[in-house]
Formats: sequence, structure tokens, C-alpha cells
Amino acid sequence: MPQPLAEQLHDRAGHFSNRTGSLYTTLRYAGWVLGLTALVGMGIWMRTLPTGFLGDGQRWPWQTRATVNLYFLDGPFLFPVSRRLPADDQLARAALEGLLAGSSRAGRLRSAIPRDVEIRSFAVAEGVARIDLSRSLGEGDAARLALAAITETMTRVPGVTSIAVSVQGRALGGRAYRTPLLYYPTADGLVAVPTSAGDPRAALAAYLSGPPVSEMTGMPADVRLLAYDYDATDGLLSVGFTYTPAVRALALEQPDRTRTLLLGLIATLTEFPEVRAVRLDFGGQSRLGLGECSDLLRSPQPRPALLNDERLID
Repeated sequence: MPQPLAEQLHDRAGHFSNRTGSLYTTLRYAGWVLGLTALVGMGIWMRTLPTGFLGDGQRWPWQTRATVNLYFLDGPFLFPVSRRLPADDQLARAALEGLLAGSSRAGRLRSAIPRDVEIRSFAVAEGVARIDLSRSLGEGDAARLALAAITETMTRVPGVTSIAVSVQGRALGGRAYRTPLLYYPTADGLVAVPTSAGDPRAALAAYLSGPPVSEMTGMPADVRLLAYDYDATDGLLSVGFTYTPAVRALALEQPDRTRTLLLGLIATLTEFPEVRAVRLDFGGQSRLGLGECSDLLRSPQPRPALLNDERLID
């Protein structure tokens, strides 16, 4: 006997309800598996991070980060290494800790600071970073280079204009201030050379006189300064040079070195706070060589954010 319509509808509703419940259970199980997989994956990823990357648990990769330059040693010269750090109220201390720890790239770069030096206390107030260390920085040139590395690193962190270093509470001289640097390219990147120049024009003259060693590349000797104009309104320094056969040859034969040379010149001139951007011109040329440096010519260039990107250092 045929089943009444009402009973058929009731049976179908029950069957649909059972299927819905089964689907819901399956989806809940799948969601639980996916969540557990994501949690395990996050744990594995965190284990691959460098020691101290998460710090106190607040330094997550998606937070705002700032580029700081840590000044290590490449032989007797300072070598700035650009590193990204969390842009929080611990940025200055993180920069100092990174300097003490040394470069993450094993090889020729080393910290100027002895390995067993530790930070006893650290504070920044009114632009002065007060640093108390556990032991001395060494003697003679070693101590001088260590103090220079700390000074150049710290005074390029926003909010720090000078440092005062002590060892177990005993001051190491007075405050130390930033020394202007000349940035010359080598086969490995930009190397920093201290200068006594007191203004951008004197620094430019020092730069054009050439680097202290042959491993560094300077401006070709036949280049002459044609124009020097500073606009205080917007902090723009415009500098014009002759376009010589030596410049053209350098740009054609060593385009990467030429580009680094121009970036080094811009970094040198923007060492001075009043210079916020530099405009370079070589005899009205729109490009040098095959055009690798065209974006750096005849338009205002701010200070390079990266001097030597740590991720690209061999």
C-alpha cells in the first residue's frame, strides 16, 4: 500500500536532518584539523627565527619596522650594515644590542666591541644615550674604533644626538657626537671614512680629493666641480660636475660601482642635517654609461635608506 504523502515528507525531512548533522560534524572536524595544522606550522616557523627576534613577545613581523645602520669593522674602516628593527621605544637599545652581537653574516665583518662586553644600563634622555658597560672597550686604536662604532650607530637612531659611555659607573670621557663620514664604494659595498669637514661643501671637497686606499673607488681625477647651490628653504643641495671620458668609461665598465659611488656621494652630503636631498648633474647628461644611474641624476635624491643591505651581504 502506498505510503501517505505526509509520512513521505516526514521521512525525507528526517533523512535530510541526518545528512545535515553528518555534514556539520565533518566540517567541525575539518576545521579542527586545519586549526591544529596552522598552529603546528606557526610553531615550526617561530623555531626558524633568529634568537631574540620576538624579544619580549611584542616584536611581530607585521609591526612597523625601521632601518638602522650598524657600524661594524671591515679591516680598519667602518662598514655600515643596514638592518630592519621594530620601530618601538626600544629601537635605540635594540640597535646597541645588535652592534654588540656582531653581524649576522659570518666573514670579514666584525664588531669593534670586545665579545664579552655587556650592557649594564641604558637610557635615552634629552637626546643623550647614556650607556654603562660591563668592561672597558680596550686600549689605543681598538678602544677608539669601538667608541666610534657605538657613536656612529647610536647617533643615527632617531632621537639620539650624542652618547655618554661609562664602564661600571666610571665615565669614559665626555659626550661623544656624530663625526661626518665619507662613503666610498669597494667590491663589498660602501665603506665609511671619518672626515673633519665641518659643512657639506668641505665634505664634498674632501670626497673629490679621493679615498685613502686603492681598494675604494672615488670620483675620477679629471672631474671638476661646475656648480654648487644650496636652497635652505627645502634643504636641497644641487651639485654639478663635468662629464668626462673617465666618468663615461667608469659607467660603461663598472656600472654597479658607479651607481654605488653616486649613492655614497649622496650619503656623504646628507650626513649634515641641513641637507635633506641632493641633486646631481654631470654636464647635463640624462644618464651615465648605458643608463643604470639615470634615476639618480638631475632629480632630488634623499639619503639612501639602505647603505649596505644586510640581506645582500655575502
